[in-house]
Amino acid sequence: MSKTLAAEIATRTLEVINPANRTVALAATLRRHGFDPNAAGLPAAPADRTELTAWLLATYAPRD
Repeated sequence: MSKTLAAEIATRTLEVINPANRTVALAATLRRHGFDPNAAGLPAAPADRTELTAWLLATYAPRD
């Protein structure tokens, strides 16, 4: 996952008004981009864009 894609996913996830639905939106977005949301435990209630972007990169970015 690129930094740009991670930032875009984080931004779109946090645009969901109801915090309870953000995890659902995150899982749907990950599936749409070909990532398995079940591969790692999703954050329960993402609230910060920087933290969510960092989590996405740590979880789905290729490791060298």
